Amino acid sequence: MRILSLHIENFGKFSNFDINFSDKINQFVYENGWGKSTLCAFIKAMFYGMEAKGRKKDFQSERSKFEPWQGGNYGGSLTIEVKGKKYQIFRQFGKTPEEDSFQLFDLNSNRITNDYSESIGTQLFGVGAETFVISAFFGQNDLSSSSTDEMVSNLAGIEKYKNDGEKTDFAIKLLEKNRKELVANLPKEAELKQIERSSDRLNLEIENLTNLLNSVESQNRQLNKEKQEFEEIFDSQREAARQQKKLLEEKMRLQAEFNNKNMQLSQLTIQKPKRKPFSRFLPFAILSFVVALIFILLFAFNVLSVEIGLSVGVLFLLAGGLLLAFKSKTNDGLVEKEIDELKSDIHRLRDEIEKYPDLKEFDYDSLYQQKVEFEQKCAQVSAKKFNLENEIENRQEELAILQGNKNKLETERTDGLEKIELLKKTMSFLKMARENVSERFVAPLNENFKHLFEGFKGLEKVSIDSSLNPWVLTSQGAKNVEFLSQGYRDLVVICQRFSLLDKVYKQEKPCIILDDSFVNLDDQNFAMVKPILKELAASYQVLYFSCSESRKII
Repeated sequence: MRILSLHIENFGKFSNFDINFSDKINQFVYENGWGKSTLCAFIKAMFYGMEAKGRKKDFQSERSKFEPWQGGNYGGSLTIEVKGKKYQIFRQFGKTPEEDSFQLFDLNSNRITNDYSESIGTQLFGVGAETFVISAFFGQNDLSSSSTDEMVSNLAGIEKYKNDGEKTDFAIKLLEKNRKELVANLPKEAELKQIERSSDRLNLEIENLTNLLNSVESQNRQLNKEKQEFEEIFDSQREAARQQKKLLEEKMRLQAEFNNKNMQLSQLTIQKPKRKPFSRFLPFAILSFVVALIFILLFAFNVLSVEIGLSVGVLFLLAGGLLLAFKSKTNDGLVEKEIDELKSDIHRLRDEIEKYPDLKEFDYDSLYQQKVEFEQKCAQVSAKKFNLENEIENRQEELAILQGNKNKLETERTDGLEKIELLKKTMSFLKMARENVSERFVAPLNENFKHLFEGFKGLEKVSIDSSLNPWVLTSQGAKNVEFLSQGYRDLVVICQRFSLLDKVYKQEKPCIILDDSFVNLDDQNFAMVKPILKELAASYQVLYFSCSESRKII
């Protein structure tokens, strides 16, 4: 493949710009600011479009960077020749990839063709934009050594498996991520040790609580025994107290009756001399004597007859006498009889009272208080026993939970370590497989590298590894090329890239774009690069841009 010409409608500072190219070396020497880097970016964009991968801000900044200064349509065309057939690529760009447009025109038939799609760069060269940029595109101040999966696949001769390499890298990264996650979540030995310490502490607490519980249970048995003995004494004393109380109540009843009888006797004895005979029937007796006198007088004055006056008067006299005689006899008899009965009762009561012992009221409250105290002690000991049993049960539950957690963590740790080891082995296998593939091209690549640049002083000690990274071999081992001067670093990268071209591009050969790539080389090394470029031009179209007349290669 070779580029025949280009037309820039609007791209960066260029507007309505045309240029033609030759087959071999195309040299453009212009001052800084002319637009050399813009022109290189346009050619790349014609093959691969504007960047649409990576972070959004990256491809937006590229689009912003080359957005037409004067406005208008954003894009142009590129005319190429592929296997004797000429095509014209048309692209227009927008602010986002979705606004881009692509069209391919067959110049032989003057018709739009579908021979290639908007991915024409990948279809022609067999590599994507990323590989193109780090192999055939030497951007200004952008010389670095790196590799892509498709580049390694092409170098190893396994182009059809190039996606497998990318998948392998992805798999290794994913496995490493999983390994780190497993390591981060892996139960730590310190955590298990902490559980063991907690378990030992709980076992000791359970042992101490069990010993204390045994002591309390022994105390409880002894206390229950004493309580049972006391309850037997309490029951017998309570029955004795009940009997004593009953006797005391009976004695008190007799004593009260005795006192009452004595009081009655005293009252009768005091009242007896003060009583007057006939005090009760005296008025009736006097009345009888008065009536009798009236009837006798009426008889004496012949008012009444003998039968009535004398008889009635005599009758009333007799009645009055009888009343006086009856009263005296009845009152004295009753009082004496009552006094005698009281004396008899008092004597009897005294005899009965003397039969009872000298009883005192039994102190039942004191006995009951002792019973209450016993019950309180038993309740306290039972509560203490219950609390100890609960504490032991709680500790045992905690211990069971800890043991369960320990077993779980140990299982998780064992499983995790096994998985981690398996992941390590898997990654090691994948890396070894990848290295085995890479080793296919390392030796030939280094031979090509050293043969192509055997004239450069110092480069005989540089080697390229399987990741396409250059190393400088010293007496102290391999060192990164970063410690070299900028000129030598650029020279190493240029040598590395040139040595890769034939192996990377196995389809159409791309044009080699050099944007002021030799600015850091001294005159001696630059002079040695010139013949190499001329030799490359036999197989590749070279577009060389420089800002210095002293850096011309032809």
